[in-house]
Amino acid sequence: MKNIRNITVVISRQDCYRNFYKTDAFKDLDENFDVSYVLSNNLPKEKLNRKVCYYQKIENKSVNKRFSYRTFLLMYRAKNKSKTFQFRVERMLFPLKFNIKYIQNFQKLKNIEKIRKVMFFFLKVFFNKLKYSKVKLLSYETIFQIFSKKIYSIEKKNKSLEDCFLKTKPDLIILPFGSQELEMPQIVNFCKNNKIKSYFITDNWDNLSSKSIIEDKPDFVGVWGEQAKKHASEIQNFTENQIITLGSPRFDIIYGRRDKINQQHHKFDYVLFLGHLFDWNEEAVIEILNNEISSKKEIYNNAKIIYRPHPQRISRARTINLTNIIIDDDVKEQGTYWPSLNNYFNNIQNSMFVMGSLTTGLLEATAFYKRYMLLCYNDEYDFFSQGSLLNKYTHVQDLKKIDTIEFCDQKIDITTKFRNLFKEQKNGIKFKTSNEISYFITGNKNNKFSKNLSKSIYDINLV
Repeated sequence: MKNIRNITVVISRQDCYRNFYKTDAFKDLDENFDVSYVLSNNLPKEKLNRKVCYYQKIENKSVNKRFSYRTFLLMYRAKNKSKTFQFRVERMLFPLKFNIKYIQNFQKLKNIEKIRKVMFFFLKVFFNKLKYSKVKLLSYETIFQIFSKKIYSIEKKNKSLEDCFLKTKPDLIILPFGSQELEMPQIVNFCKNNKIKSYFITDNWDNLSSKSIIEDKPDFVGVWGEQAKKHASEIQNFTENQIITLGSPRFDIIYGRRDKINQQHHKFDYVLFLGHLFDWNEEAVIEILNNEISSKKEIYNNAKIIYRPHPQRISRARTINLTNIIIDDDVKEQGTYWPSLNNYFNNIQNSMFVMGSLTTGLLEATAFYKRYMLLCYNDEYDFFSQGSLLNKYTHVQDLKKIDTIEFCDQKIDITTKFRNLFKEQKNGIKFKTSNEISYFITGNKNNKFSKNLSKSIYDINLV
């Protein structure tokens, strides 16, 4: 195999722009190889000391719709490989059964509004069942191979993207990815036709267990840790020599600052509350905790909760009128979608402890040596209740390995567990991160993503 010298990195999404392009993720790569960057034209055009080419994403709705539906069928066909695949099918076709208790605040509605809601809900269930039947039919092996594959095929060429590759002349193309995206088959197709190696890198904890099957496989896939390596093999069918453990550039930032004293921006003690992308009733927890702090000032004094709703949660609160609750400054403004990692990590580092939902923030808090109070109680009629998700997400099945997580699996225990954790921290009880976090995310200040990535390419050259 030709030695790799010229590398092209494709940045196709805003999250990958923030998490890779704007960090030191490619620092070692830039120092040791001839690196060019190919960015989607809808990303910021900042003047950095890099060779950059911009390409036009395919915006054709029909093409993107076919591609999305194809990945949906692939996910359904592989539903036995990952609990999350089954859950995502149910989520995207929710509701599939009729129950009045699924209608939020039903008892508070006026009678005429109740009738409308019931009729709408009934119709939604009816049409979703038809959609589900269609998915099942199109996913049968014979039908899929003869019919579905062709009907939902997509053109794997993007002239604008390929023109950039012709300019950069890569030996290897790297793509950080956060979910199934059209550039993935386009890059694999170009690489195969031009005898170039392809290397995809996961951006998130759950990429390989929740975002469908990668049908057009690259030559190599970079993952967070041992858990994702297992998912790459057992769920995505990558071979052992294709899977490379890298860590994550976001955690590199944590390793570089967690042992340093960081300036506190707030004049009071606080607990950081991390919300979830899906619309579960986390506001009810916020109100419970607000009342807890107000009723026990002898314990909490002037302490607050900084509430950080998930930036992409559509119905998130942006203002809140509770004495002891403050909305994180990063997510107050309309249109804030990818807020600053710097401010976010400052808030974790300076908190007494962190609490909230099943988000990557759980691992980030743990890496900062913070206790994490995981709200994982179940609500039978809340489709997105965290207790339900704890059983349905493949990537969180081994969380009990991490001994610094406090599991709150009963709603009635929220105030007691919160109070006990608060007292522990006021008494100066310190925790070091459990070694078991390395199962989920590899790395430390001497074992960073940027160095692991560069080393992996030298290793590829030796094969």
